[in-house]
Amino acid sequence: MAKLRFYARDDLLVSVPGARPLKGQAPQYVGRKFIPGDGKAAGAQHPASDTPFESDSDTDEGRRLVQLTSRDAALWPADKATADACGLEFVAVEVKDGVTVRAASASPAPRVSASRRSESDS
Repeated sequence: MAKLRFYARDDLLVSVPGARPLKGQAPQYVGRKFIPGDGKAAGAQHPASDTPFESDSDTDEGRRLVQLTSRDAALWPADKATADACGLEFVAVEVKDGVTVRAASASPAPRVSASRRSESDS
């Protein structure tokens, strides 16, 4: 049984599979923490957590999170083992100001220039 680890992605709110908050409780989201609103200027917030969400790979929860990550790109795999389980290339990420972004050390995705693309089309 392997541990899967996920970070929140962009502004997507992925509910923790199987979580059923009681009336009055805050919903639980994968890779996010809850900050209650002050009732005046700011409402409740769910910024990305510095700590990845963990789940076992052989549970319904783990299988659902792998599916959401590989099919919908709804979460960032937090480590290479999780990325491999999702069939994705691992991209290092970090949390800055409550948002998960590519790590500064992560190489950008390869790009093909317009001139090279037109050469290969010939």
